[in-house]
Amino acid sequence: MSMRGLAAGLFALACLTPVPAGAQASSSASPSASQPAADTATAADRSRTWIVVGGTTTTLRGDCQEGCPAHGTGAYLHTGSVLAVAGVRISPQADAGLEMSWVPASTKAGDDIRVTFLLATGQFRPMASNGFFLRGGMGMAFVRNFTFDAADSVPPITSKALGLTYGAGWVFGRSSRVGFELFGAQHMAALGDFVSGGVNNENVIANFWSLGAAIVIR
Repeated sequence: MSMRGLAAGLFALACLTPVPAGAQASSSASPSASQPAADTATAADRSRTWIVVGGTTTTLRGDCQEGCPAHGTGAYLHTGSVLAVAGVRISPQADAGLEMSWVPASTKAGDDIRVTFLLATGQFRPMASNGFFLRGGMGMAFVRNFTFDAADSVPPITSKALGLTYGAGWVFGRSSRVGFELFGAQHMAALGDFVSGGVNNENVIANFWSLGAAIVIR
C-alpha cells in the first residue's frame, strides 16, 4: 500500500472514531436526563394513603313529603360534628375510602339526638393543577332518638336508614404528606314513613348541612 493510501486510511479512521464516543456519551446521559422526571413526583403522589380527620359546624332539620306540620317537622338545630375518612388514592385525581361522621345534638326541649353515618365515599379533583375537589358517598345512617320540636310531629325515632352525602371543598398543600382542607357538605338520612296521631308522615328525612375543616394525610 502506498503512503498516500495509508494516510487516507488513517484520516478516515480518525474521523470515524469520535462517532461511537459521542453516541456513548449521549447514551450515558440518558438516565440522568430521565432522572429529574422521576424526582418531580411529590411525596403525596408516591403515597397511596388518604386520611381525613376534622370537625364541622352543622345545622340539622327533619322534614317529610306529606303529613308534616305546616313548617316542616321541627326547628333548625345547630351543633358540631366530627368526621373521619380512611382510604386510598386510586389515581392522581381520585380517592376512595370509608367515611364516618358523628353528629350529637339536642332539641330545644333538651332531648338528645345522636346520628352516625358510615358511608363508602369517593373524592375527585376535576383539575389536577389546583386543590378544588368534589366528594360524595352512600351507606348507612344510624339514628337514635331523632326528636322534632313541633306539636303532633313524629315520635322519637331510633332506626337504621339510607345515608347519602355530597359536597365540595379546597385542599391546601396537596403535594405534601400533610395538608389542610375546607369543605361544605350535606348529609341525609332517609328514615321512611311513620304514623303519629293517626297521621301518616311520608318520607321522613333528616338533613344535615355542614361547613368544616380537616387535616389531610397522604
